[in-house]
Amino acid sequence: MSFFGFGQSVEVEIVLNDAESRKRAEHKTEDEKKEKYFLFYDGETVSGKVSLALKHPNKRLEHQGIKIEFIGQIENEIRWKTS
Repeated sequence: MSFFGFGQSVEVEIVLNDAESRKRAEHKTEDEKKEKYFLFYDGETVSGKVSLALKHPNKRLEHQGIKIEFIGQIENEIRWKTS
């Protein structure tokens, strides 16, 4: 990743600790392809590792920290009991 073609380029890898066992939800994309995304529940802890690999190891990488944001959708399932 290199912003505007300036500076060092870097490969970013994010690995969640429980990626192999975590439930996934299937979602259709705009082009009708199906993708699976990790499923998280309220109150769960998310942990893992971020690895950065520099494209040019002898060059400096200037940054102001690393920030990871989770973007998703919140769904509430309400069941009504009728008599």
